[in-house]
Amino acid sequence: MIQIAKFAVRSLLFLFVAVLAPTAHAILDEISWEATRIVRVDGRTLETRVHHTKLKERISALVKGVEINLVLRYDRKLIWQMTPMFALAAETDISEMDSPANIRVLSRQQVGKETVGGASSTHWKIVYQTRGGARREGEYWQNGAGVHVKSRFVVSDPEGKERRVELELRDLKVGAQPPGVFEVPEGYKVMPLDTGALLRDVLGF
Repeated sequence: MIQIAKFAVRSLLFLFVAVLAPTAHAILDEISWEATRIVRVDGRTLETRVHHTKLKERISALVKGVEINLVLRYDRKLIWQMTPMFALAAETDISEMDSPANIRVLSRQQVGKETVGGASSTHWKIVYQTRGGARREGEYWQNGAGVHVKSRFVVSDPEGKERRVELELRDLKVGAQPPGVFEVPEGYKVMPLDTGALLRDVLGF
């Protein structure tokens, strides 16, 4: 089962990129919502389903036919990666990794108003600094409800090559989310999985 969990971690690395690397206020935002999130990394695309509330996110996806649910709990500084097929939850400590709490926004500039997903949004460009001191640039589009409906940013891989990441929300529904979606279901076996070094290598942090 450990090998299965490690395979799933590697298969979902770009999901970690998508939620750990962008701007600080995206996940800190108090707006709760549910949506389909399209994740694109260097032309590779994955469709995910996301439940979001302040400091918590649940991301669901099919990876090679296997259902994976990723729950990020920034309030507890951990991630659960759950595989329903095996009733298994791999728990990872992210207290030493970059998170919204320690990513610092250095500057922000409004570009203008644009339409995303059929609705008006405000386009912003930002410069931010990671925990390790790396300086990054990115952009995001925020709708009238305060939801980041689209974003683009760049991360570096272990060889120093820049990877472009783009996120976009579809079928957005703003509203309170059931607390249970951010917990490990009863009957699951929880086991520790140290993916910190792997993720730091891939993300370049």
